[in-house]
Amino acid sequence: GGGGNIVVLADHHPSSKTKERRSSSRSSFMLPLVIASFTLLIMMVGRPRLLLSSSSSTKDDDDALLQLKSDSTTSLRKPSDASSDYTSSRKQTTNSNHKLTPKHQFPKGWQTFSYDHIRHHFNCRQRSKDMNKPLPSLDDWNFMRRTYTQIVDNTIKPWNDDLIPPTLGYSIVPGVPVPPPYYAKLSPGKGRGLFASRYIKEGELVHDGTVSDIIFPNAMKFREFVFSLPRDFSCDAAEWVWMQPLEKGGDYHLLIGINISALMNSGGKDWHDEEGKTVNAVPESGYEGKFYATRDIEEGEEILTDYD
Repeated sequence: GGGGNIVVLADHHPSSKTKERRSSSRSSFMLPLVIASFTLLIMMVGRPRLLLSSSSSTKDDDDALLQLKSDSTTSLRKPSDASSDYTSSRKQTTNSNHKLTPKHQFPKGWQTFSYDHIRHHFNCRQRSKDMNKPLPSLDDWNFMRRTYTQIVDNTIKPWNDDLIPPTLGYSIVPGVPVPPPYYAKLSPGKGRGLFASRYIKEGELVHDGTVSDIIFPNAMKFREFVFSLPRDFSCDAAEWVWMQPLEKGGDYHLLIGINISALMNSGGKDWHDEEGKTVNAVPESGYEGKFYATRDIEEGEEILTDYD
């Protein structure tokens, strides 16, 4: 991708962290999809992603984040006592009574937590290893969206207008209620992922992040977002966030998808498994949000991108 000033939250690039979870991310329901003629409709022009949230960074905050060092072990905190009840906490993925954590209950010094510190605090490594964690429910996705609008940006509106629920993705062509050509599925013992809902031709648009992705205006807002969530949601958010510039040579921004697109796994050179899975959907550059099929993809085949 392009250069620019990196807005650093992590001790290293979040995309390297997401590799740990993407190998454990898959999902579990089939999508009855009638998508034939609509997939050849209008492609999005411009970068509507910029309209979903303020993309400007706070310079003082970014400078402070750049001071975080990967060897700052003195700032590491023992995982909270709540981590011991991880198994029971998984039940919250089907609980409709999710509650935000008030700011006075945030850990001391949360404003300076790095990406690694956040994952350590919530004991996210344990959740990443859970290959049987359920797919997020509609209530889960909506809870995370409400949290984003309450904590980060209350001007975001497109979610309310989209007829496609986050459990199916989003309207890949704005105003046309047809989801992307994939569905989420849980493969027991292997995790969650996305799978082609129909045959996808080489060169076809598979995913459009310019429609579905949202931006954190700065790293401090991301911290406040994750610490406001229950632990399992915090870990998922930490695994789903990534950094990229939005234009060639532009600054890096923190982005997240709060719909099933977040479950797309990597099939890059470091992620081949015993089944020989390879990349089949990638953007045209490091600053693009549209993912195109690099080859023909059969119905039921897993959609894989390349985090590298």
